[in-house]
Amino acid sequence: MKAIQVKTNKRGIQYALVQSGETFCVLKLCENYCRHVKGGIAKTWRYVETGMTIEQATALFNRRGA
Repeated sequence: MKAIQVKTNKRGIQYALVQSGETFCVLKLCENYCRHVKGGIAKTWRYVETGMTIEQATALFNRRGA
């Protein structure tokens, strides 16, 4: 999966528009405590919604990234 576009909203949360096969999805960058990681904060991309068309995914991405 490769990010088509990445946006940061005014609260500082990053969202990515990603194509996975023939469908599209929107991902959110989450930061959680992890004692195994240097600094204690692990960053992971988590799904907001999957299996959408490009129009649906772009609409959700623009709404979340505003």
